[in-house]
Amino acid sequence: MEQGENLNINRSVYVFKQHYPIWDLLKREHIGNYYKTSLVRAVYSLAVTPGGRDNSVRALNLDGAQINYQIDGDGDVLIYGLNIDSTISAPETDQATGLYKVKKDRREWKTDRHQQTSMDHSHNWNNAHYAAVSGKFDSKEEAGRLLITHIANAYNGALNSHDLSGNKKHYSLFWQNGQYQAKHNTRALTALIQQAQANNARIHWLVHGEGAGTFVQALQSLAKRPAISALVAEGNELSHQSVFFSNPRGGNTREEDLKKYCEAAGIHLVGVRTNMFDLRNPDALQNVRTEAILLLGKYGVGGGATAAGWDDFQQALGHWEAARTTLAIIGFSLAGYVLGKDALSKNGGYARNLPKAISNTVGNGNKYWAA
Repeated sequence: MEQGENLNINRSVYVFKQHYPIWDLLKREHIGNYYKTSLVRAVYSLAVTPGGRDNSVRALNLDGAQINYQIDGDGDVLIYGLNIDSTISAPETDQATGLYKVKKDRREWKTDRHQQTSMDHSHNWNNAHYAAVSGKFDSKEEAGRLLITHIANAYNGALNSHDLSGNKKHYSLFWQNGQYQAKHNTRALTALIQQAQANNARIHWLVHGEGAGTFVQALQSLAKRPAISALVAEGNELSHQSVFFSNPRGGNTREEDLKKYCEAAGIHLVGVRTNMFDLRNPDALQNVRTEAILLLGKYGVGGGATAAGWDDFQQALGHWEAARTTLAIIGFSLAGYVLGKDALSKNGGYARNLPKAISNTVGNGNKYWAA
């Protein structure tokens, strides 16, 4: 084995001589292609991979690449095979997850059909490029059309009407066609953030819905910093990037959690806008629980009935795809007490706003800016 690199982290990485030209080319080209940046990060991440030093050959399969390696008795990473598609890019399907431009066309915002390999950091509105990470939408076209409203409201202090008017304007969209917890989505988003960091670019992110979970995973990866020092010149920091979370959903998306992860990664948190009628949001769900306990106590229902009812409530939300009707939502004990009883429907915010809660939780309400 030849060509070792000491990354000043846990282990050194050695690439077999015949594969080193491929590795060297990958390192030189990755800045202009976030898929290749993901590959470079993956190789460096092997240097901090925990586990035994058993000399067995392992395989790391990524989008467009396969890496065969082993961890030797000294703990160093030895790369025996490096098979990389030199034209690596996302599959060209109509709704493939990836990076797209959303352009202003007269009065409409339209999402490009073809993907991009990097953001155009030189395109600025008031000294910053704007980028959105999508949550759940029916298509990338719908996401591009609706997320501009989230951007405008989230950054209304930094944007003016001139910034968004006229043609030839665009923002970057990281579209996720489901699979918000998929590792390849997290790797791709992490690479986009890191590309901006490497270029010392000023980016204003708008992260929507389920996309918040992907963004949090990317921040966690960056906070560990195993590969940043190897890929990015010292002094280029995430402090040039800002993020606003709109209608966040999923695990680790409580407002206090989002603040914690942004602080750990060094990115500026502009704000969090929570749709308090979306019970997929943990803060909104906790508010419902608090209200439910107060109401159930007021009407003499408590103890085991409350606990059992709350468990039923959370289980039903866990199967929200099937919960398309009011009956499917409230046809169990806790919701029956809190949202269904006539006496209680005159009390409590969620009880009074049952249609809104259903629309925002299992309908389309969460796609829109929470007024």
